[in-house]
Amino acid sequence: MELKTYQARSMSEALAKVKADLGHRAMILHTRTIKRGGVLGIGARNWVEITATADSRRPAAPAAAKDGAELRFDPRPASPPRPPSSTALSGSIGCTEKADVVAGDIEDGLRREVDEIRAMVKDLLDRSSESTIPGRPAELIEQYTHLISQDVSEELAVELLDRVAVRVKDTAAYWDAAGRLVAARPPSAERVRQELAQCLSEMLPPAEPLSLAAQDRPTIVAVVGPTGVGKTTTVAKLAAQMKLREGRKVGLITIDTYRIAAVEQLKTYAQIMQIPIAPVVSPEEMAPAIQQMAALDLILIDTAGRSPKDELRIAELAEFIKTANPDEVHLVLSSTSREAALREAIEKFSAVGARRLIFTKLDEAVGFGVILNVLKTVEMRLSYLTTGQSVPDDIEVGSGRRVAELILGIERGSMREQPSATNFVRPVSQLRGEAQ
Repeated sequence: MELKTYQARSMSEALAKVKADLGHRAMILHTRTIKRGGVLGIGARNWVEITATADSRRPAAPAAAKDGAELRFDPRPASPPRPPSSTALSGSIGCTEKADVVAGDIEDGLRREVDEIRAMVKDLLDRSSESTIPGRPAELIEQYTHLISQDVSEELAVELLDRVAVRVKDTAAYWDAAGRLVAARPPSAERVRQELAQCLSEMLPPAEPLSLAAQDRPTIVAVVGPTGVGKTTTVAKLAAQMKLREGRKVGLITIDTYRIAAVEQLKTYAQIMQIPIAPVVSPEEMAPAIQQMAALDLILIDTAGRSPKDELRIAELAEFIKTANPDEVHLVLSSTSREAALREAIEKFSAVGARRLIFTKLDEAVGFGVILNVLKTVEMRLSYLTTGQSVPDDIEVGSGRRVAELILGIERGSMREQPSATNFVRPVSQLRGEAQ
């Protein structure tokens, strides 16, 4: 059996290639969606790949019907061939006969898989056709494909599609002055995209950046997370923003004494910004270090990276956090990580009091849908996004509007402004006012 692979921009184009090459004897074995083009996955487009073969056992079609033959997916399972009778297998079976029996078993298994693939393809095509019914315009299908390519879960993509369909249904038809239906008019692609961006933005909870306590004491903020996600750089960005742009008095405490030169790196940042820094190697040293900075507005605690699977190190970190008694604990996660890894980290670091999320390395991410997937299913708020290594730049409040821009590839700031957290820091009094 000779297998051939065909690639095209759409399913219809790929099927046309199969039909042109193999004709009415084509048997579809496998279909999948692949990405082609772009740089490091950015800007890549979805292509359809079909693996097919010519079924030599199918009877040849009459010559008159050959040109007009159609390539169809038959959802009905093919009748399995009858097993060889005991009489046929009795007696002495030669090597050739044994090979034929084994080959027949493999072929039967392959046919069952092909039948299952056909049924799945038919179901996919049926669902695609259902998406073009009134209330779900065909213009949404392109956006649905884009959401999936950005790693947005299928469930959330369909939910977004349904919300947008409700908002754009007023453009599906229009009437003349006499109240007669003139023509059906689908919504424009731009209108669909704008509404999708708005629905996506509204799907996320409001951002929660740093909130300074309205008391005569410093606000203590701990930054935790797995190894290699950029915690120290993020702490330096937060300190620089608060010191240089917000005019706050900031101090740094680091318990990251495990990595080589980790303390020196943060000390360098502290010297440049002219802010105090205190290394802490045990929970007993935490209270004195905080007391030394009692006159400041904000104390940022940089912690050592911990593997979510290392329960002993997580418990050790919990002791430091308990002693510091921070007002906020922000969990730093990399947007390049797999969704399963992100969920595991959230579960484990919740035990140390993490309630806000900072997503880093957006400049390295291929898709941004994982941010939406995670935030929709966990009891945490997004606080900041980081988009590079530059200090104090490359950090911003993680608003739903900004996440929508990233997922949809919209130019920054081009969306309609919505009530959201735009300040880098908000006082507690403002947060309480919003809650009321």
